[in-house]
Amino acid sequence: MNQPVIHQFSVVNALMAGLYDGSFPAREVLAAGDFGVGCGNALNGELVVIDGQIFRCTDDGNVTRGDPDELLPFAEVVAFAPTASHEFSARLDRTGLEAWITALAGNPNQFYAIRVDGEFEHMLVREPVRQHHPYRPLAEVMSTQREMTLPTTTGSLVGFWAPPIFQGISVAGYHLHYLDDARTHGGHTLDYTLSRGTLHLQPLAGITLRLPTTPAYAAATLISPTSDADIRRVESRSAR
Repeated sequence: MNQPVIHQFSVVNALMAGLYDGSFPAREVLAAGDFGVGCGNALNGELVVIDGQIFRCTDDGNVTRGDPDELLPFAEVVAFAPTASHEFSARLDRTGLEAWITALAGNPNQFYAIRVDGEFEHMLVREPVRQHHPYRPLAEVMSTQREMTLPTTTGSLVGFWAPPIFQGISVAGYHLHYLDDARTHGGHTLDYTLSRGTLHLQPLAGITLRLPTTPAYAAATLISPTSDADIRRVESRSAR
């Protein structure tokens, strides 16, 4: 049986280098997949792609529907068709849930699409502040990110596991965004505690990649001695 693949638009290291101008129409991203994550033009919001719709979570705390004509600087999506599920009835923090997912997935060298629908007694999310030219590198920008703690909330974790060797192309390890069921709060997850919920897991055969064709991308330095550490810092609570 042929497994589906992630369709990715640009690379994480391009964001790290400050390439925030969009190159890919949102409607093309949605044509490639109905589930995934991304960010808005000029870092205007964290994006959650769920059930075939794009939602933008912005630094003012709002969630809005994405514009299909917006040009996006980064996204990764898949046609979501999970092949395994698991019910969680006991309280799990982020580390505990990720350990369960890792064990259930079974292959750290494969991509996985991950959705967890449930009730969370604690959810810490972040949204970047919209940027203006001249752009600064992402590791600097995230010092001004907005963080928001949601107490009890019901919604979905949406995202991917990427093998460690893909760091810089994707985010190695877990890259999860959150959107509540009311479509009023969400963002990039920094920490959470699951009260109960259901994991939906989809193994993926690989990744297809579209790169920007802009002069800025052609001139960018996309890797440095601190690339890995910078990505880890941006993805964690220590970005400030």
